[in-house]
Amino acid sequence: MKNTGGRPRKCLVLKADDIPQKAYFTVKEAAELTGTHIHTIQARLRDGTLKGKKLGKEWRIYRDSLIQVME
Repeated sequence: MKNTGGRPRKCLVLKADDIPQKAYFTVKEAAELTGTHIHTIQARLRDGTLKGKKLGKEWRIYRDSLIQVME
Protein backbone atom coordinates (compact mmCIF):
# COMPACT_ATOMS: atom_id res chain seq x y z
CA MET A 1 0.00 0.00 0.00
CA LYS A 2 1.36 3.41 -0.94
CA ASN A 3 2.10 5.89 1.80
CA THR A 4 -0.54 8.61 1.50
CA GLY A 5 1.33 11.23 3.47
CA GLY A 6 2.92 11.93 6.80
CA ARG A 7 6.22 10.47 7.86
CA PRO A 8 8.06 8.05 5.57
CA ARG A 9 7.41 4.40 6.34
CA LYS A 10 10.13 2.24 7.83
CA CYS A 11 11.34 -0.51 5.54
CA LEU A 12 11.09 -3.97 7.07
CA VAL A 13 14.06 -6.01 5.89
CA LEU A 14 14.50 -9.65 6.88
CA LYS A 15 15.15 -12.82 4.90
CA ALA A 16 12.65 -15.68 4.98
CA ASP A 17 15.35 -17.99 6.37
CA ASP A 18 15.77 -15.67 9.38
CA ILE A 19 12.12 -16.05 10.45
CA PRO A 20 11.47 -18.97 12.84
CA GLN A 21 9.23 -21.78 11.59
CA LYS A 22 6.06 -20.76 13.43
CA ALA A 23 2.60 -20.37 11.93
CA TYR A 24 2.02 -16.96 13.51
CA PHE A 25 3.63 -14.31 15.71
CA THR A 26 2.42 -11.83 18.30
CA VAL A 27 2.84 -8.10 17.68
CA LYS A 28 5.76 -8.04 20.12
CA GLU A 29 7.51 -10.97 18.43
CA ALA A 30 7.04 -9.43 14.98
CA ALA A 31 8.46 -6.12 16.20
CA GLU A 32 11.51 -7.87 17.65
CA LEU A 33 12.09 -9.85 14.44
CA THR A 34 11.87 -6.77 12.24
CA GLY A 35 13.67 -4.39 14.57
CA THR A 36 10.75 -1.97 14.60
CA HIS A 37 8.44 -0.62 17.28
CA ILE A 38 5.18 -2.38 18.12
CA HIS A 39 3.31 0.70 16.92
CA THR A 40 4.81 0.19 13.45
CA ILE A 41 3.52 -3.39 13.37
CA GLN A 42 0.09 -2.29 14.61
CA ALA A 43 -0.07 0.40 11.92
CA ARG A 44 0.79 -2.17 9.25
CA LEU A 45 -2.02 -4.41 10.53
CA ARG A 46 -4.48 -1.51 10.39
CA ASP A 47 -3.57 -0.47 6.83
CA GLY A 48 -3.60 -4.08 5.60
CA THR A 49 0.09 -4.38 4.75
CA LEU A 50 0.44 -7.18 7.29
CA LYS A 51 -2.17 -9.92 7.46
CA GLY A 52 -3.24 -11.37 10.75
CA LYS A 53 -6.13 -12.42 12.91
CA LYS A 54 -7.35 -10.86 16.12
CA LEU A 55 -8.05 -13.39 18.86
CA GLY A 56 -9.71 -11.56 21.72
CA LYS A 57 -7.49 -8.54 22.31
CA GLU A 58 -4.34 -10.06 20.81
CA TRP A 59 -3.25 -9.98 17.17
CA ARG A 60 -1.66 -13.02 15.53
CA ILE A 61 0.42 -12.14 12.48
CA TYR A 62 0.85 -14.84 9.85
CA ARG A 63 4.42 -15.89 9.00
CA ASP A 64 3.69 -15.72 5.27
CA SER A 65 2.59 -12.13 5.67
CA LEU A 66 5.90 -11.20 7.31
CA ILE A 67 7.84 -12.85 4.48
CA GLN A 68 5.87 -10.98 1.78
CA VAL A 69 6.28 -7.59 3.45
CA MET A 70 9.96 -8.03 4.07
CA GLU A 71 10.96 -9.14 0.57
